[in-house]
Amino acid sequence: VGACHRAARRRMLSGASPTMERGAALRSRSGSPPRRLGRDEGQEQNLVNQQKAELPKILRELEKSGRKCNCWIWWVFPTEMPGACDPIQSSISRKNVPALFGEDSAEDVWQQVLEKICDLVEGEDGMKVIPGIDHGRIHFFLKLWKDLPDLPEWMQNVVVRLDEFPWPPR
Repeated sequence: VGACHRAARRRMLSGASPTMERGAALRSRSGSPPRRLGRDEGQEQNLVNQQKAELPKILRELEKSGRKCNCWIWWVFPTEMPGACDPIQSSISRKNVPALFGEDSAEDVWQQVLEKICDLVEGEDGMKVIPGIDHGRIHFFLKLWKDLPDLPEWMQNVVVRLDEFPWPPR
């Protein structure tokens, strides 16, 4: 279990706020944190910036380890609710989904990451390649994304592939 998962459990047991944990997570990260935009510039742009910074590393992790080892589920499976340990508290609304696709996005590498996850989940280890604590995030990602119109064909295929598995809500 990763550090963010241990932190989430500690917070649940202690009653600490996500804001306190987020500050600690940002201070403990190596390198400089991603550029944060003001509220008026849009939460979706913060997510796109984070995807651009992190998805190449995530793809390397998946290719090397064949499973999720670090804390990044929120940037690969965005939903309308920020993750408890997400240092940028990213989320996406239905109306802002188009910002995650196209020229100024991280769409190409995001597609590679999601398709790699599909391949791994469909493999011998199945859903075990994603820690159980993250299964609820995938459940709610699918719940949101499978009803969205006008998704690129590759994303529709990812949603169909992942929806074949019984991701529990919690």
